[in-house]
Amino acid sequence: VFKLAKSWPTLNLLISIMGRTMGALGNLIFVLCIIIFIFAVMGMQLFGKNYYDNVDKFPGGEMPRWNFINFMHSFMIVFRVLCGEWIESMWDCMLVGDWSCIPFFLATVVIGNFVVLNLFLALLLSNFGSSNLS
Repeated sequence: VFKLAKSWPTLNLLISIMGRTMGALGNLIFVLCIIIFIFAVMGMQLFGKNYYDNVDKFPGGEMPRWNFINFMHSFMIVFRVLCGEWIESMWDCMLVGDWSCIPFFLATVVIGNFVVLNLFLALLLSNFGSSNLS
């Protein structure tokens, strides 16, 4: 691919733009980690106690794998929500809690996915724009 990029100027430009974007991607990852941290702590505080109090509502009386009991599980469930697998986790949360799980999960999806996706696209487009000017 890199030999082809040397002989094809458009592909060479595209690879160099992607390389410059990778340098600024660290800031985006930092913002994403802060968003995950905030939602993980919020979920742990809002819904963590409900899982202990209502464990008998789950099949077999066992705690579900994805829960808000501690920070590690809470962090993993928010990451799972950002990956798109949030429906089952929301139903488990609603089983032990109430309707307040719905706005929490929807806010996590909207803020996590759409804002971070837009930030990434803005970062990529700004690098493309700066390469066109030079």
